[in-house]
Amino acid sequence: MHRHHPPLVLLWDESHLWGLLLHRALHALHAPVTLLKAEQVRAGALRGLGPSTLLVPGGWAKLKSLALGEDGREAIREHVRGGGTYLGFCGGAGLALGSERGAPFLDLCSWSRKAAKKRLPNFSGHLRCTLSEGGAEYEAALPVWWPSQFEPGDDNLEVLARYETPGPDFWSADLDWSGIAASEVGQWEELYGINLNPERLRHEPCIVRGGYGRGSFVLSYAHLETPASPQANALLWRLLGIEPQAAVQAWDLCKEEPLWDDEALRGMHAGLADLVAFGQSHFLLCWRTPWLLGWRRGVPGSPLNFLLAMAWQARHNPATAPAKEYWAAHSAQCGELCRDFCAQTRSYLLQERRILATSPSSPEASASPGLQRRKQELFGKFPGYGGLYGEILRTLDELLWLQFSAQGQWPGGL
Repeated sequence: MHRHHPPLVLLWDESHLWGLLLHRALHALHAPVTLLKAEQVRAGALRGLGPSTLLVPGGWAKLKSLALGEDGREAIREHVRGGGTYLGFCGGAGLALGSERGAPFLDLCSWSRKAAKKRLPNFSGHLRCTLSEGGAEYEAALPVWWPSQFEPGDDNLEVLARYETPGPDFWSADLDWSGIAASEVGQWEELYGINLNPERLRHEPCIVRGGYGRGSFVLSYAHLETPASPQANALLWRLLGIEPQAAVQAWDLCKEEPLWDDEALRGMHAGLADLVAFGQSHFLLCWRTPWLLGWRRGVPGSPLNFLLAMAWQARHNPATAPAKEYWAAHSAQCGELCRDFCAQTRSYLLQERRILATSPSSPEASASPGLQRRKQELFGKFPGYGGLYGEILRTLDELLWLQFSAQGQWPGGL
């Protein structure tokens, strides 16, 4: 039985893989949820939902803000001021923080994002954290996937979780930290030219809570919706005010039981899976979990993960009438773009493999200026996205929206 809890609303835009993860977690709860696009938020859709909980998944905070525009941002502030709750994960947490130069955010509090030079720039996996709930303290393993970090401001926010030590699956950049000796850290940082030592995270806030008007917000850099992460999932249930459930089931992108066996989607999924296998064969990609890729520093593994997961999900959702109509008009072009993308990316990865043998790349730039231009043509500029990848991503994103939003209930394929 569920305790009474406010209605759940999920902001769709610019979430991609992270939105799918949150979908799966909510499906595991059998919790009804309303999906909203930024344009609907701008048009006042939140006003008709009462004091609901607005869930904002991960993704680029700046792109979410741009999608909302000032009217959408003010609509969310109005929602929380009026008694609503805001629960943001990773980029969704960043969206709620204080605005930055060139990046207006929600300003729900005076806290902001820590400057890039002061933080650990690329860390992922589980960390042991100290949690404080109801006057009690305990430890839990919480997963993070390339978050920013909080820069505390004047507001006295409640810190619900603090980072302590790396878990066994923790990576800093592309380094499996379980194999790095303390005496070697300085050498690795000199080689990479960035902060790598997770000691920088110790006692730093991971999840915070505060008030805004008559409402409240919880900002979590931990992805509490991560599949097969029981301690994180249990914390998510408590934050939502829902009776404890089993952990979110593992998600295997290699396991296929499609509900919509569309030929174009099947071809796209197969082509992307072959591309990932090609990257694995050249030691550029690996599977960290059944749903999450790992990649060599500088290799655009995240975009490949996004496309593969979204193509998989589109095949494992029911084919709603709006989705069928949209896909009939866009499948031929999207399929051709995907074939072109896979062919060009295969060639790019092989060149990157040769370059990596002699000079290191980074997420921002390849070690080769010529290869960097090709990377931008395929994937767009970092941070953010574009190129062929962006065209395919936007088409799949709209297809998934039409599948999910037309159903009203979570599909069995989740």
